[in-house]
Amino acid sequence: MTVLIIELPPLRRIDNLDNYLEMVNSVVDYATHIDIPDSTFANPSANAVLIGSLIKHRFSNVEVIANVRVADHNKVGLTALIMGGLVNGVRNYLLMRGDLGPGVTAVPDLTPISAIGYLRDVEQVKGARLGVSISRFDEKYIRDRLEARPDFAMLQYTLSMDDLIRTAEVNREFGVDIYPALLVITNKSARTISRILNTDIPVPQDPISDAVRRAREILEHFPGVYISAPGDFNAIVETARAMHKYL
Repeated sequence: MTVLIIELPPLRRIDNLDNYLEMVNSVVDYATHIDIPDSTFANPSANAVLIGSLIKHRFSNVEVIANVRVADHNKVGLTALIMGGLVNGVRNYLLMRGDLGPGVTAVPDLTPISAIGYLRDVEQVKGARLGVSISRFDEKYIRDRLEARPDFAMLQYTLSMDDLIRTAEVNREFGVDIYPALLVITNKSARTISRILNTDIPVPQDPISDAVRRAREILEHFPGVYISAPGDFNAIVETARAMHKYL
């Protein structure tokens, strides 16, 4: 089964919860998983595990991937957080270091890699699926991340098939479920994507068809993708619908 992950925006205003859940409702018929960010760019947002728990109670037919900033937790806090998520049906945790803003210091106990090693030995969280983010595409870095034996990995933004194929080739040794980002490039999302990739990204004439075309190529090498279009959730919905027909 092809995994189709929908990336939600972070929930930064708690008085906007009904609209946020409506966003989830608009994609649950097409998605296998909902990915929930956690305080991206060091801007506080509602805790991803708690929001994931709410989503699981409202939409039991979709899996949740809760992003967890290990920079915010010591070993006790991280264990307690995941235990609480498991009780509420959240099984998937993407462990990330987390951005640090001005005046913000990291809890030094764990890195995403050491967190996986630690949590593997914690009996109370045996049901959790632990993932890592792969943010660079040189072979040594990819190998270092996969040697931690995560249950899954999610790739940071790239439009280079060379990057993706290199990752897939390294992963032949490890067999980890890896999910690249399927970037939907629209007038609304292109500026953010360009800033993250540090290059100007042109907007295609038909962004949805362009995304589906690239998805077909990516899915020749990976078991799924996560759809991302920063600032343009409607484009994510349209792409998910188009992908659902293709799949």
